[in-house]
Amino acid sequence: MKKILISLCVVVGSHTVYGQRDHQFDAADRLFVEGKELFNLKNYAGCIDKLQAYKTKATDADLIQEADYMLVAAAFEQGRANADLLLKEFLDTYPDTRHEPVANFMIASIHFDREEYEKAIFWFNRSDIDQLGTEQQEAYSFRLAYSLLQQGEKDQARNYFARIQQIGKTYHTASAYYVAYLDYADGNYDKALSGFAKLKDKKEFGLQAQYYTTQIYFIQNKFDRVIKEGEALLSAYPNESNNNEVHRIIGNSYYRLGDQNKAADHLSKYVSTTSNPLRGDLYILGVCYFNKNNYNSATDMLGRVVTKSDELTQNAYLYLGHSYLKLNDKNNARMSFEAAATANFDKQVREVALYNYAVLLHETAFSGFGESVTVFEDFLNDFPNSKYNDQVNDYLTEVYLTTKNYKAALTSIDKINRPGTKILEAKQNVLFQLGTQAFTNMNLDEADDYFNKAIALGNYNQEARNDAYFWRGETAYRKGSFAKAAADYNTYLNNTRLRDTDMYALAYYNLGYSYFKQNQYNDALSRFRQYVGLEKNQQAASHADAYNRIGDCLFYNRQFADAEAAYSRAASLQPSAGDYAVYQRGFLMGLQKDYRGKIKAMDRLISDYPQSQYVDDALFEKGRAYVMLEESKGASEAFNSLISTFPQSSLARKAGVQLGLLYYNDNQLDKAATEYKKVINNYPGSEEAKVAIQDLKSVYIDMNDISSYAAYVNSLGGNTRFEVSEQDSLTYIAAEKLFMRGDNTGAKRSLENYLQTFPEGAFSSSANYYLGSIAFSHKEYDQAIRLFEKVLDSGDLKFREEALARKAEIEYLEKDYTEALESFKTLLVIAEKPENKQAASLGLMRSAQYTNQPLEALQAANQLLEDPKLSPEVQTEARYIRAKAYIAQKQEKKALPDLQVLSKDTRTIQGAESKYLLAQLYFNNNEGDKAEKELMNFIENGTPHQYWLARGFILLADVYISRDDDFQARQYLTSLQNNYKGQDDIIDMIEDRLGKLKK
Repeated sequence: MKKILISLCVVVGSHTVYGQRDHQFDAADRLFVEGKELFNLKNYAGCIDKLQAYKTKATDADLIQEADYMLVAAAFEQGRANADLLLKEFLDTYPDTRHEPVANFMIASIHFDREEYEKAIFWFNRSDIDQLGTEQQEAYSFRLAYSLLQQGEKDQARNYFARIQQIGKTYHTASAYYVAYLDYADGNYDKALSGFAKLKDKKEFGLQAQYYTTQIYFIQNKFDRVIKEGEALLSAYPNESNNNEVHRIIGNSYYRLGDQNKAADHLSKYVSTTSNPLRGDLYILGVCYFNKNNYNSATDMLGRVVTKSDELTQNAYLYLGHSYLKLNDKNNARMSFEAAATANFDKQVREVALYNYAVLLHETAFSGFGESVTVFEDFLNDFPNSKYNDQVNDYLTEVYLTTKNYKAALTSIDKINRPGTKILEAKQNVLFQLGTQAFTNMNLDEADDYFNKAIALGNYNQEARNDAYFWRGETAYRKGSFAKAAADYNTYLNNTRLRDTDMYALAYYNLGYSYFKQNQYNDALSRFRQYVGLEKNQQAASHADAYNRIGDCLFYNRQFADAEAAYSRAASLQPSAGDYAVYQRGFLMGLQKDYRGKIKAMDRLISDYPQSQYVDDALFEKGRAYVMLEESKGASEAFNSLISTFPQSSLARKAGVQLGLLYYNDNQLDKAATEYKKVINNYPGSEEAKVAIQDLKSVYIDMNDISSYAAYVNSLGGNTRFEVSEQDSLTYIAAEKLFMRGDNTGAKRSLENYLQTFPEGAFSSSANYYLGSIAFSHKEYDQAIRLFEKVLDSGDLKFREEALARKAEIEYLEKDYTEALESFKTLLVIAEKPENKQAASLGLMRSAQYTNQPLEALQAANQLLEDPKLSPEVQTEARYIRAKAYIAQKQEKKALPDLQVLSKDTRTIQGAESKYLLAQLYFNNNEGDKAEKELMNFIENGTPHQYWLARGFILLADVYISRDDDFQARQYLTSLQNNYKGQDDIIDMIEDRLGKLKK
């Protein structure tokens, strides 16, 4: 203080000196004196005017410096924006000025006011506190202390604040506050409390003092004091911005003291007024809501907690699970418990969560990825001494009987060393279900294996065992083992106790076909009759078909009248598919010599079923009926119509021969010769061409023109062999017999020997076909296709259809889809056998799909689906390819009906993908509710094709993301991440969406 007093004396002395010289001043000096007086009076505007006027006339360098100082000091006092620049310019101009300490102080104060604390500290340090006035010294100390505090130099700041607190006046209270604050920041809470207690009545710092006091009590877990101080603070300052934090710590305190009602009241105010509330407080508020039975609010709060991977999130998920259970939202409850169970922060929480998750998996029939089995297993392994273990063991037995993921169940059961009766019962059902899944996906060998195992297990589950006989019979039938199929169907029918079911009736229908395929017509007739007596749905396609087969059996037994009645019944039951019945009825009329009736029936078939595969047969039989009636005109019209409409049909060749014979019998020899030549020229190498050649010889003999016949025959060259040597014929017949007996090794040797002996023999085409068939059976596809092409190139029509069918099949199997497509197209034109026609359409559809030709695929699918007797698996595939073709052509609405049908059976891969595609189309069309409904149904029903179920989970997350429901989206993605075992693009999809949710 001594230095400060000396400085003040110097200032007073200088004033005295100037006072003695006043009378000597001239006008210029008077302006200086007046300016200085105004400066001392803090009239800075007047001071500036006087001093600036003085400087225009001044000559005294000392006074000019004083004037410049007062001008920049006035600028500082006025708060002018450029005051710091003026002060710095002053110091540059007068580097040795006695006013340097004050000028530096002023510059520092300007930076302080601008909150440029680093610069302020710099300029304060350039000043000399001892050269400042008393008030300036205190301001200097406070401003420097505050700047140091802002720059993190707490110890230096504390020293200044403490000194000011002792001797300061203007900044005494503020310094006391900052000393207390620094004690608070350093964890010296008792000292801080003492300091803040002295400030509570101070207007400027009372609020902050009371606020920090409340905070300190909260830190010290003195929750009663927190509540007292905090409530008083809210009452005294109801509109302060920091009140949300006060509500937070009061709410926490009430929670710690057990008063959850008041805790929820304060925390809800905190949450509602804070943009980013703390996760811990959201958790506490969620728990309070849960305990108050306000479960909707609880899920809202707790759902905002689960944004990190930590113990708090694990606990929040556990409460979320219980909250959703109370709301009867088992789906979200299950996923919440799963999330808590997969975290490892708190073992007790994990135990409770894992148990609840496992139970909900079981109760909601949700086990898309085998979780229901593995989760119960995991629980027993992880918590061998849990109080829940007895219940878990009971549940695990039930899960084996109800799970949709049968492979996971079988793997689990096989781990049990000594399975009891209940487990074996469950195992038998699991094996049966695995068999039906494999059958549905046309994995017939796998299906057969599972059914064998289910049957071999015994009678633990009689229903599963009996049903396994039925489906093993179905499998054998599809594999062409009709005797085995019949045996299994009979066993099923003899053993089943459920006789009033569709499956029981259908077993008779299938058994009838098994006998029918073995030409056991009496047995087949009996079973088909039993079926129609049991079938409740009179409109079922199988019902009408059974009457057709009854008619066929009666026809083979030459019970023509009864057969006709059966065909009539079939046609009346299913008029749209009655073409076969109409044709058979007409054929029977012909056998009974009712040729008019036959013609009438065939005309009906031609007019009512113009697309029927029997139209060419009807035209031929119509012509034959006219022949029997000796009505040449009607016969020739029918035969000519057949030839022009179906030129590729084998019946067209026969019709040509019939026309030649018709004209020959009518003695129209020229016309007869013309028709025979048409057959010979249009169908060279065919059996009909050979017949036509022989008949043509008779025509020319009657015309007494043998030379013309000889000339015509010679013009044919080597295309037709008329005479076959006995050695040629006998060598071939011997080889053919070996082939027909199934001796492929002997047949191959003999056929190759025949071709070496007779390379251009009459039967070379047939020999090549048989050799191609042998190579095909051995999967020697290159050899087989070469031989089949020889058959096709020969012009011999006998095996043309079969050779082309095998060639197309090989090209398809070898994935040469472009060539297969063309072969199937040709086969579709020439095929007469229904099975080859269907194979052609099916192969065409598949090849078009693989070669990315949606229009071709669509047309082939439509053609297939027109067949009412199409097998269910082919129907499924055709619908699937048709739907995909529509989607490829941006005609999604047309795809919807097929997707809706297919998606009903998610056991097939087409059904699983269709379920996903249907939901995706709804989602793309902004029908999120429909998409969600489909996907939830998909999850509930499950599928063995887990990739598409995983895609469903991804899409469901997208649905929730589109609604800003990040919680549910994250739940589904996390559940998928935990349970999906595939190594494919699903992993990237999950990570992509979870990454976006984190942002």
